[in-house]
Amino acid sequence: MQPQILFVDDEAALSEMLGLYFNHKGYVVTTASTIELAISKLQERAFNLVILDLNLAGQDGLEVLRFVKAHFPKLPVIIFTGLDVDENLVKRCLADRADGFMRKTDGLEKLFNEVRRHLPE
Repeated sequence: MQPQILFVDDEAALSEMLGLYFNHKGYVVTTASTIELAISKLQERAFNLVILDLNLAGQDGLEVLRFVKAHFPKLPVIIFTGLDVDENLVKRCLADRADGFMRKTDGLEKLFNEVRRHLPE
């Protein structure tokens, strides 16, 4: 069975590109562009991993992280952000139990390696 990834980001082009990239690598990707849509999808079906942007059209993506950890505590969440990263932001994510932290500028291969770290074959 192919691993199921929920990718939460409000950038449509990036969501489409990551979906194609991970589909090619053998993963099934579902996208959500808002907090409400992400929570709805999480309630509808099971996922193996969440990749989460922190800035969702002005909404705080950490709300999704908190929801996941409250309802699906073993579901890994990788923060994938384009925000300027400072020590306080990383600490907030880790305090809310994020499993990984990536910058969008880190590239697809690094993101893929982080996903594989949480979803071994």
